[in-house]
Amino acid sequence: MYRRATLIIFLSIATHFIWFLDANPLLYFYDIYITIFATHDSVDRRVFLPDSLPQLENKKIWITGASSGIGAELAIQLSYTGVSHLILSGRNINRLESVAQSCRHDEREIQVSAEPTMLDEAVQTALEAASSGIDILVLNAGQYQLSPALETKLDDAIPQLMQTNFIGPASLSQKLIQNDKWKERGYGHIVTVASLMARGASPLNSVYSSTKHALRSYFASLAAEERSWLRVDIVLPGATATNLWSSSLSGTSIKNDSPNQLLHADDRSKMAVQRCAQLIISSLIGPNFLFYETWITRQPGLLWVYLASHAPSTFQLATNIIAPLRLDMWRRNGEDALYLPTLLLNLWKNRRGILVVGDSKPKQRKEQRQGKKETR
Repeated sequence: MYRRATLIIFLSIATHFIWFLDANPLLYFYDIYITIFATHDSVDRRVFLPDSLPQLENKKIWITGASSGIGAELAIQLSYTGVSHLILSGRNINRLESVAQSCRHDEREIQVSAEPTMLDEAVQTALEAASSGIDILVLNAGQYQLSPALETKLDDAIPQLMQTNFIGPASLSQKLIQNDKWKERGYGHIVTVASLMARGASPLNSVYSSTKHALRSYFASLAAEERSWLRVDIVLPGATATNLWSSSLSGTSIKNDSPNQLLHADDRSKMAVQRCAQLIISSLIGPNFLFYETWITRQPGLLWVYLASHAPSTFQLATNIIAPLRLDMWRRNGEDALYLPTLLLNLWKNRRGILVVGDSKPKQRKEQRQGKKETR
């Protein structure tokens, strides 16, 4: 009896702890080690200890996709870490100026530029702003896609998403390495913000998942080939409280019974953008052999990526169950269903309808059994 009670208590504590993890365990505990709770800008949150940031002192950092979301928050938080230059680029120059203003709280140099269409021009502009070379490149630009695979206009989606999510970041990093002579000087650092879907594809995100898989694979290969002088951090964040959905490739409304419904996701499934940026910085300043790839997300996203990486059969089974649920909710109200309780509730309320959507055989078998009973 005592052993059983002890086991139940242990499992309860372990379940509670695991459910509240918001990063892979190594990063979660490392972040606790180098931060403390404090009041910053009238908000109580974890801040970095003063002696935990020597790696960023006087560094020159270029952040792409910095006009909003994770990129903007990274810029703001990095402006407090002792970096000497921040070069911010993005598609919305007005938003970039607003982010830059939030970073100008001391004598730090902040350079803002709209992302040029020509890579050579983008690299040249950034190098001129940094004057003596760039130390860290943060590749954060990206675009989302939310639509069923067979209803996606591939002629439009593949070129646009591949250019934004893969070709652009890969080409930009190569141009910077060559023009700034990283290999000759013997050091360079790239932080690539990909997605959890680079590990496990998600229903309704076929093209988006594909581009993020390509991004992760390219930089993993690059890191292995040039590991003697190049550090590459691959960050895989999950759902984060940004405007990702409003800029999704599938548009701002869903063609269904409620055509005015906006694409959206339950806020309870999203991580605060401040927390996501903090964890990225923690991985950036930590040892590369521990944080060459990091997973940053609330549960059940973390469980999702663990299954995709270590239990592919179970992951595929879960995907087969979740796919019709996500598709049903997307068609009805434009929701990107990521919150587990909502998915389970939808399964409970619509279990008969979901069976028909996912597979007509269960209904046919039920009708056959009923016919046999009537015959008897």
